[in-house]
Amino acid sequence: MQTVKLYDENPYETCFEAAVREVSVNEKAGTAAIVLDRTLFFPEEGGQTPDTGVLAGLPVTDVQIRNGVIIHTVRFAKESPVPREGATVSGTIDWTHRFSNMQNHTGEHILSGLLHSLYGYENVGFRLSDNTVTLDTGGQLDDAQLCNLERRANEVIYRNVKVTCEYPPEEVLQKLAYRSKKELPGPVRIVTIDGVDVCACCAPHVRRTGEIGLIRIIDVLHTKTNMRLTIVCGSRALEYTQHSFEQLRSISRLTNMPKERAADGVQRLLDEIAQQKETLRNLESAYIDKVVAAAAGAGGLSEAPVEDSTGKRDLWLFENALSTVSLRNLMNRLCDLSLYRYVGVFTGSEEEGYKYFAGGRGADARLVSNTLKELPGGRGGGKPEMVQGSVKAGKDAILAALRGIA
Repeated sequence: MQTVKLYDENPYETCFEAAVREVSVNEKAGTAAIVLDRTLFFPEEGGQTPDTGVLAGLPVTDVQIRNGVIIHTVRFAKESPVPREGATVSGTIDWTHRFSNMQNHTGEHILSGLLHSLYGYENVGFRLSDNTVTLDTGGQLDDAQLCNLERRANEVIYRNVKVTCEYPPEEVLQKLAYRSKKELPGPVRIVTIDGVDVCACCAPHVRRTGEIGLIRIIDVLHTKTNMRLTIVCGSRALEYTQHSFEQLRSISRLTNMPKERAADGVQRLLDEIAQQKETLRNLESAYIDKVVAAAAGAGGLSEAPVEDSTGKRDLWLFENALSTVSLRNLMNRLCDLSLYRYVGVFTGSEEEGYKYFAGGRGADARLVSNTLKELPGGRGGGKPEMVQGSVKAGKDAILAALRGIA
């Protein structure tokens, strides 16, 4: 027998009593699946998350529906016995969660109805999670159209329009024009928002649109042919707006600009940062020129280790004042001098270890990374012309290892 859906007729009720029909206990998981003769718990269905609450004194962690039978999953402990078949139990749904879902689901119907009547697009996908609602549309809207859609949806809230949920007789249903993503067999539950939307839906809804309070479109993801709207309604919209206001107030303080000009303040900081980056790039470029000139001079650089048996030298520099891009540029320019077998540039500290770029002209730089990988925390690799990596060893240990390259 199918479970009687008390939430169809009484979506505002929070407590009920019912008879236990079936119980299946999973001792290992500490859960039990309970089937009742009737329930107020709305299952996961139609793209909406299930109700939560308490059943027989046990927390309800999931509610599913299969062939009209609603299964409640509860979590139990040794001191909390699971009810037996035939027992009468009481249940209480989490009203805050339920009402939030009602606000958001009815809000989605308003947007979908207006999307269809104003722009001729269909709702082709819907998901109501515990945080947001996503709505996939059958077409694209520009920013001005999205603002108009949101404004018109909130005007429906202001008018406090009646919302009706019912199962029309078959003869009425056959003549009724309503939205539905698929063909529905048997009795069809129709949710009507007067003058706004008529849609097949199984979920609880508010009685009047004024109970929603506010609808906000908070994100838009465009694809080639359609778009996904992320929306929040009711209490979720209030929380989102409050959080956004706090962020705006913080930006206003940080940029020393009034809230209505916060974007101007951010742009000013971005311009300053861009200018400082350009200055830093110029300074680093000038510094690199001096290092390369010194390396090409008669005396070379003092950091070069003693020559190996073939008379070739390796150059290992430790530079902590350069960006990653400049470090790589410095290494490449020193390699291009063709004065050294290997050139390596390191940045870091004795405590945290070092990152490096190393290269060679006519020598396989992978020997450098392979040597450094023998040290603690050694990682790296690349091509014969250039390698990069990191190592946790100190400067003396790094130089000692590098002197052993044949």
